[in-house]
Amino acid sequence: MIKDIRKISKRKKATQDLMGIEGFGKYGLKANKYDLAFFAVQPTNISVLSAENIDIRIHHLMILLSLVPELEIICLDSCECFDGNKRNIQNRLETEGNPKVRQLLKSDLEFLDNIQAELSTARQFMFCIRSKGLRF
Repeated sequence: MIKDIRKISKRKKATQDLMGIEGFGKYGLKANKYDLAFFAVQPTNISVLSAENIDIRIHHLMILLSLVPELEIICLDSCECFDGNKRNIQNRLETEGNPKVRQLLKSDLEFLDNIQAELSTARQFMFCIRSKGLRF
């Protein structure tokens, strides 16, 4: 039992070593050469802004990004995968005999489709600053 725990500990440590991670902090992680701080940013819904306001925001962001050359940007798609749930509901629809339950299953399927469409357009951004000697 203790031997297995040691193997697992060594394996986890080896993965961190392979990735160059020495430890985790409140805002990021400490790597071999650098400390990485991460900041989550959610964009404004620009579809409701005027073209002039969008241009101003883009210009301000360009100025901000040019001031911090170490800054890296990571874009994430917040879309969830509903395929397994949708397949399960479709299988239930094929076997369900009760019309009221079938109607509820169809409503659930439509709901999942709507949520998936909404989330597929949502984006999240992470700003990452790579620096030496950050204090976490």
